[in-house]
Amino acid sequence: MNLRAVLWLLGRVLILLAVFQLVPVAVAGYYGELAELRAFLACAAATATFGALAGFRNRSATQNAEGRPDFFRREGLAAVGVSWIVVPIFGALPYLTAGVIPAPIDALFESVSGFTTTGATILSGESIDALPRSIALWRSFTHWLGGIGIVLVFVLLFPLGGRSLFRSEVPGIAREASAHRVRDAAYGLTRTYLALTLIETGLLMLCGLDLFEATNHAFSTISTGGFSTHSESIAYYTSWGVEAVLVVFMLVAGVNFGFYDNFLRGNGRNALRAAYKSSELRAYAALVVAGTLAVAFFLWFWGGSNGEPLTPESAGLPDYSSLTLCLRDAMFTVAAVQTSTGFATADFDRWPDVCRMMLMFLAFVGACAGSTGGGLKVVRFLIVAKAAFVGVQRFSRPRAIYGVRINGQSVNDGLVESLMAYFGLWFLVFLVSAVALTGMGMSLVGASTAALAALNNIGPGLEVVGPVQNFGGLPTLAKALLGLLMLLGRLEFYALVVLVIPRFWRS
Repeated sequence: MNLRAVLWLLGRVLILLAVFQLVPVAVAGYYGELAELRAFLACAAATATFGALAGFRNRSATQNAEGRPDFFRREGLAAVGVSWIVVPIFGALPYLTAGVIPAPIDALFESVSGFTTTGATILSGESIDALPRSIALWRSFTHWLGGIGIVLVFVLLFPLGGRSLFRSEVPGIAREASAHRVRDAAYGLTRTYLALTLIETGLLMLCGLDLFEATNHAFSTISTGGFSTHSESIAYYTSWGVEAVLVVFMLVAGVNFGFYDNFLRGNGRNALRAAYKSSELRAYAALVVAGTLAVAFFLWFWGGSNGEPLTPESAGLPDYSSLTLCLRDAMFTVAAVQTSTGFATADFDRWPDVCRMMLMFLAFVGACAGSTGGGLKVVRFLIVAKAAFVGVQRFSRPRAIYGVRINGQSVNDGLVESLMAYFGLWFLVFLVSAVALTGMGMSLVGASTAALAALNNIGPGLEVVGPVQNFGGLPTLAKALLGLLMLLGRLEFYALVVLVIPRFWRS
């Protein structure tokens, strides 16, 4: 392991982060937030200093005696894992320096939640509404950077270190792909990411939001993060237009970005053909439609306040005797939960248990591979489900030859076994974490959904961590554990787990 090369890569990441920390400076200056302006300048200077010390002192370690690159897959993976630990630490500095979040563990939790696009917050409703605009922008901007920024950093700046991560996060890149081809693909995905952000910002402004509000929510939507500038989240706007735009772009962000890249490259017909043949995309659409209709039906049958005079039990509940309102709230909530965005227009924790159960199942499945959405990914469920069916067939006819096929192509047994191992690891971590959180005083439902929300980067759970609650009241140890789960979920375990394996660091 070339440790000096890892430090060099980490230094470049920190210098880039320091540049990004200057973005809120312009917002602070425009709105006259002088204290926040000084805070961001100080944080950027500190981050750049550490980056320079780590990077420039070790730049000679990136080449061997023959002048060839001396960092490869192991160094790249190590830099990825270490960066995802270090970047949130420096990303938390603005909260601490500006005094918005004085407790270090709370500031780190908010930063980890931002960069991993989880959207869980320790801030109360009053605190969110009172945030300086530059800090509010930084919260949403961390979402946007975390959504696809890791690909940008590790592929566009140093492709050899980032190629393995790019292949693991974005399917469709062959293992033998050259650095040039991987970099081209990364440019395409980044271009798509920027284009979708700009389009959504423009549409939200047409719906009545100002540039600041539209930009913040576009950052949170395209990254499927969920931070809002208001404590009421999207319910604050009470606008069909705003909700419709957000639903469309949440669902768009949950689709494999490779389809959009094909469009931008002028391969529209091929992209449409690939999208039509994609069993994952069809399953994703079916889950969204079926989930919306099922939740809307149960809400309509339940009725909410039913238009009756409010009682203590029905206070704050909408009149779900209106099927139109049921469809509206169901569509938005299903899109937000399925894609792990976490925006809210209704307190779904007060919905019937069957609706809450269905929403947690959708959160468990998640969005498509190659998207910014969280969850275990639809394609993994398809492969595991087909593998289970094939297992039954092989049991009934041992001599017959069966195989798992996705989009008309065979899936090798090694990949199926790898996915089974991933599912097993996910469930093991989930169960241990849920038990640990229960031991810290949380209820079984609250602990289970908090672990699910953190591991799948969703944001809200149920009960004490529900859509109108926050994580601020949890014990310090619980926040630390949930922060670790967010990182594990964002990196899908392996890039972080390898860091604790001694053999990985040996020469």
